[in-house]
Amino acid sequence: MRFVIDNQINPRKLKISIILLDWKVRESFHTIEYLNRQDISRDTYEIIWIEFYNYLAKPLLDIIDGYKVQQQPLPIDRFIVLEYPDSFYYHKHVMYNIGLLHARGDIVVIMDSDAIIKTDFIGCILKEFEKNQDTVLCIEEIRNFNRDFYPFSYPSLEEVLGDGITMPYEVKVFNKTEINLGESVISLKDNPNLIHVYNYGACLCVRRDHLIAIGGADEHIDYLGHVCGPYDMIFRLINAGFQDRLHPTCFLYHVYHPHQGGTDNYLGPNNGRGISTTALANFEQGRVLPLKENEEIKKLRTKGFFPKG
Repeated sequence: MRFVIDNQINPRKLKISIILLDWKVRESFHTIEYLNRQDISRDTYEIIWIEFYNYLAKPLLDIIDGYKVQQQPLPIDRFIVLEYPDSFYYHKHVMYNIGLLHARGDIVVIMDSDAIIKTDFIGCILKEFEKNQDTVLCIEEIRNFNRDFYPFSYPSLEEVLGDGITMPYEVKVFNKTEINLGESVISLKDNPNLIHVYNYGACLCVRRDHLIAIGGADEHIDYLGHVCGPYDMIFRLINAGFQDRLHPTCFLYHVYHPHQGGTDNYLGPNNGRGISTTALANFEQGRVLPLKENEEIKKLRTKGFFPKG
């Protein structure tokens, strides 16, 4: 493992650590740009980029060089390359744990690394945690399958919410710029079937110490490749006594690119609808700790981090 970038931060101002992943698969790195255009002070959040393989994507390096040329602060605060050989299949949960171990904010955001977000995205998350520090906040991703958006060219929100859009049936308001899940949305804790309605792999926001308390992401081999994602941690957080909720008005947006949705990727045990049966079993059995816990996270957990319930 090596650091390509390791910026110093002001710990008194930093509140959020955003974890983004790559496994030599990203073609566009626009999420980095959107995250650096937020309407909240940049020193309140850090961006952590984790590459699984021994690889540096030239388009990402070009973005970084562009910030250097303009004498702007670097767009990534911690750029970590895990240096796994190509003979290894990627494991997102391993990357989650590396991000968790190196996160310096109290709140961790694990999100889709090729999403579009509005300028108030980070502010919306902070407001939710100001109301409830113990919340398990999930943010839905609205996807557009119109192939005209590939290759990515920074479409307007009006375009993204146009032809090719798909949305959950609970959407109450829709008008080319704004959507709203409405007041009827309930939690995954109250209705586990929502795992098939919303994209619980898109964005998870939770306190770092709560994730450590449940042992972080599960590094079991069943989660190799595309399946699973953050929702195994959501299930175990619920089992530990925490309450999850979907944000009703804040969203991620995603446009078409080849092999989206894990096409041609290895899929671990799942129910045929893309949901890990191992994660579902953990939820049903009330499991809090991982089947395979990261040893470094275990050291932190056993030094004083304990599940709530």
